[in-house]
Amino acid sequence: MSDTTWRAAFVHPQHPWRDFEHDFGPREFPPASIRRPSSLAGMPAFDVYLLSDSEPWPAASTFTYTQTIVGDLRDHTPPEHSLDMDGAAASG
Repeated sequence: MSDTTWRAAFVHPQHPWRDFEHDFGPREFPPASIRRPSSLAGMPAFDVYLLSDSEPWPAASTFTYTQTIVGDLRDHTPPEHSLDMDGAAASG
């Protein structure tokens, strides 16, 4: 990892096998939430992860799964201080 990236760890409390890590480009501060494209019962959806630990910032931070929302990321206005993992950066 370089000075221009930070690593996010994603934790799913009920299903640890769904935990993963992802590297992102530089930011001044970690986003409050990250949304990741997903599916629910075969329908488009996205998983929402909230910031749970920013202690190692700017090198890394941890996000915890909170919910899955039915619909496409493009159909929902992102909350402030959010980042979408589909490549389209959101506000914050």
